[in-house]
Amino acid sequence: MKRKILVSVLFLSILGFAASKDIYVRAGASGNGTKEAPYGYLWKALRKAERGDVIHVAQGIYYGKGGSGHFVISVPDLKLVGGYSKDFSQRDPFKYLTILEREKNYRGKFTGLGEGIIEGDYQKDHSGLVVDGFVLNGETRNGYAPDKSKIVPRKSWRGALFKAYSPNIKIRNCILINPYGKGIYVKWQGKENEISNNFIINTFYAAISTRSAQADARILIKNNTIAFGWFQPGNGGSYGVFVGRQGEAIIEDNIFAYLLTEGGEAGYGVSNTFGNDLTVLKGNIFYQNQGGYYVYTDEDGSTLVVWKKQDLQDLNSDPESYMLAEAGGNSDQDPGLRPDKWFFRKFSNFVASKPGKLRMDDINRLRRMLGLPLQAEKASARSNWGMPYPLEKVVPNLVSPTGKGVQVNKTFETYTSAAKIQAPSSYQAVEFDQFFVDAKGKEFKGEAVEFKAGIGSSCYNYFLKDAPEKDYACIKLLKPGESDFTRKYIFGYFLKGSKAHQKLLKYLKRRRTYNQRGGIRIRGKAYYIGNPTYRYPVAVIVYEVRKR
Repeated sequence: MKRKILVSVLFLSILGFAASKDIYVRAGASGNGTKEAPYGYLWKALRKAERGDVIHVAQGIYYGKGGSGHFVISVPDLKLVGGYSKDFSQRDPFKYLTILEREKNYRGKFTGLGEGIIEGDYQKDHSGLVVDGFVLNGETRNGYAPDKSKIVPRKSWRGALFKAYSPNIKIRNCILINPYGKGIYVKWQGKENEISNNFIINTFYAAISTRSAQADARILIKNNTIAFGWFQPGNGGSYGVFVGRQGEAIIEDNIFAYLLTEGGEAGYGVSNTFGNDLTVLKGNIFYQNQGGYYVYTDEDGSTLVVWKKQDLQDLNSDPESYMLAEAGGNSDQDPGLRPDKWFFRKFSNFVASKPGKLRMDDINRLRRMLGLPLQAEKASARSNWGMPYPLEKVVPNLVSPTGKGVQVNKTFETYTSAAKIQAPSSYQAVEFDQFFVDAKGKEFKGEAVEFKAGIGSSCYNYFLKDAPEKDYACIKLLKPGESDFTRKYIFGYFLKGSKAHQKLLKYLKRRRTYNQRGGIRIRGKAYYIGNPTYRYPVAVIVYEVRKR
């Protein structure tokens, strides 16, 4: 038997190479995901995606499965890239709009739907996610008055447009618009997080929140245009960036404009009321924010507001006194935004109902430039409140000539899939008892094997350097016919987000049924883990899982 295994090793040393995929999607198509024959549904591409894949999405409107407007990310290192022309020959996210939204006549239930339009599955690893070049439009999730002059909260979907829970998340070149809630909410972890070159328009409460950031997090927030923030009943006034207690937020070259208060609360460009002194605030423009530029809690526990120009200048020169690690170049100036005429008329009418909160001379100057009557009409407090900003008037109307905020005339990133893992081209069939320490267990040094096993419980025993815990899930693989309490098991390592891992997660839901039928078929590389105290001292890096 020993000789047979050695011969098999020589035969199996010739390995195939498995690469990540480039998957293509175009609204209305009916293909299989190639560039020549794209999928017609983004949700279908997401369900087919594996770790490391790149999904390229052409301009058009995508409603999600059943029209739900909900797109779930459940694998690591996925790159979701929009803004392509219909033939994928050009990419410009602000010209070729790739729109994700709920269908207006959605008939499905809301049970089980997540909060975000794009949302990471909190039970599955989606670390390393890149979302680049999409419009996340919350308008169709909300209810409005018949003339759209104000939002109706009880008929609106209360939630963020983008949510994620895994480390190292990047959101680039997107338009996030019209949620009844936050723009971006992530449980920030890791050093490679980024929110860059996004329009975040017409939000309630916080455009960006780092409130759930973990201690190791670093978040770069750069060249975003954040404008028109409303108070949200139950939460309070608006914020551009709400800085959490932990983590390092690098806030650079953004525009914060037209953020409103609720009863004098909030309306700040940046909130640092947890007193996070790792925060960096450099090169930002603050304009017409009712509460002020920056609110913070100092080392004595006092909550203070920077709202005068001279104090903003002092903050630039003495960041430590304002609970900042670095600061400089922040200014109060007109960023040159020219909002939609209909929207700004409603907005300035709302502001006129609370005179003195914003600089009305500047408001009226902009009204004049837009061809509106010089004097805004006063209205009741919540008339003209939270109306939807028209998507088609974001670019170029809200592009600033100052060089701050979103840059639309640039070269946008290109993405291609990369190599994933090496997988054997064939496998040697073995019986489970060959993993026994007194049988042949010690002879396994990376042989490609195929065997049947029951599905056991999760474990946290990581013995192989090629299968680290951050990338692999560990599952006990049982001798067929044994229960979860048996000692007759080996360790199976599944690359998170791989096809094998996705199938395993599916089979776990009915593992009792599969185990009663004799288990599932496993293909992978087997290794002796050098621990003779285990009766079955073998670990397998799994490449393929089958029902039979």
